[in-house]
Amino acid sequence: MVTPEFKQLSGKVTSTGRYTVKIGGKEFIDFSGAAMAVGHNFVQPKELISPLTYLIYRNSYTEQLIERLATISGFENVAFTTSGTEACDAALEMNYGRPYISFEGAYHGLDYITNLVSNGEGIDERNKIVHLKFPNREISDETAIAANDRILRRASKQFDIQGSVVITELIESDGGINVMTEQFARALKDTLREYNMRLVIDEVYTALGRSGEMLLFKRYGFKPDYVCLGKALGAGFPLGAVLFNEQYPLYKNNLVSMQAASMFTSRVALKVLGKITEERIRYVRETSRYIMKRLVEIESQRIREVRGRGFMIGVDLVNSSGKPDPKYALDVRNRIARLGVVCTLTGSQNNVLKITPPVTAPFGVIERGISIISETLRVANH
Repeated sequence: MVTPEFKQLSGKVTSTGRYTVKIGGKEFIDFSGAAMAVGHNFVQPKELISPLTYLIYRNSYTEQLIERLATISGFENVAFTTSGTEACDAALEMNYGRPYISFEGAYHGLDYITNLVSNGEGIDERNKIVHLKFPNREISDETAIAANDRILRRASKQFDIQGSVVITELIESDGGINVMTEQFARALKDTLREYNMRLVIDEVYTALGRSGEMLLFKRYGFKPDYVCLGKALGAGFPLGAVLFNEQYPLYKNNLVSMQAASMFTSRVALKVLGKITEERIRYVRETSRYIMKRLVEIESQRIREVRGRGFMIGVDLVNSSGKPDPKYALDVRNRIARLGVVCTLTGSQNNVLKITPPVTAPFGVIERGISIISETLRVANH
């Protein structure tokens, strides 16, 4: 079971910079992901406009956003929500009544359906949900693929899984920064064809540059039926979206929630999309290689693996016997915080240090933060 560590820092935030928070007069670089894709203080006072609902009033910002998302993704339709959780829930609700296929270590939200498909194991016959294996440090591609074949064949004897809906992340964040491999992606495509399944890809975390891609599903060659966005799209403001092609009886005017894609949040989203250029995405890829190299070069028996993609990087921390060590990981996380960098922990045992800088953070900020993290990991090798 995945229960990410989100222990709050002591003290209260008094102000924020573009990539930092100030607590008790001390400034912290935010590598926790809380700065989303574009950093804090992204919206300036002059850009504050009315959060007028698109439910009744047309406005150029929301309509430009619809066009921009269609251009970026290749999808014809968009359903706006107020969060990534709501986006995933909406995509699954569009297929209500079909069995759902998810993966162990997944997290898609805490709404009713997303909670059911997240963080489960095995076959849930009552709710017709199947939780497959996702390759990670403990499970090889081959083992996961073979296990999933057995699980699906067993599930097919309990209920009809033809036409089921698969929901997946391409990088499991809360599961421990587990990156889907090309081999596993090919096997998943075969499964989709064999069982005539629909595919929902949760890109709430990976889209808009954080994975080193505008939309990561394109890199894998998937042709999903639905793609879910959140977090980065609204720079932390309440906004999410489901991208899709077929018709769906939306409540009104592309909105799942009344205040989704308001005039204000749509304007913010357009500014975000304007910042996530090809140049910025190349920067994330190049800087990611630099970060990974710095971390891999650390000589420490307490680091089992450094993995990730783009600005989603995990450092798998273990004890002297090579077993996951959440107590040590928390100590490292706290030491790093005392030195001025905020990270979180993830993985099934909260032993993976998660490093997720803002996508627009300049190299100097990245360099300072990674230097603190690297030195802490080096000296904490006991």
